[in-house]
Amino acid sequence: MKISIEELIEIIVSEVIKELGKQGVEIDFGSQKRDTGSSKEQVKEIDMSEYKTPILTENQLLALGEDIKEIIIPGKTIITPVAHEIAKKRKLIINKV
Repeated sequence: MKISIEELIEIIVSEVIKELGKQGVEIDFGSQKRDTGSSKEQVKEIDMSEYKTPILTENQLLALGEDIKEIIIPGKTIITPVAHEIAKKRKLIINKV
């Protein structure tokens, strides 16, 4: 089995967030300030509250504006292979919460 460093980091961060949640630690993601070097770059939270099993598709990523450089999705979201490739190509940061 081979795993990229990005995937490994994603897994580790997801597990740490889950464990902190079990311990009652609340993480305030809304107060994050990122120095992206450009005020045009934005973070977008993708609402998947209507999905029993959230799935991030290529259509959702293609619908984002080019100024979006980071998205926030639920922790158990499944990312389709094509969506993963699009995110990688756009250098899109995906945060699972």
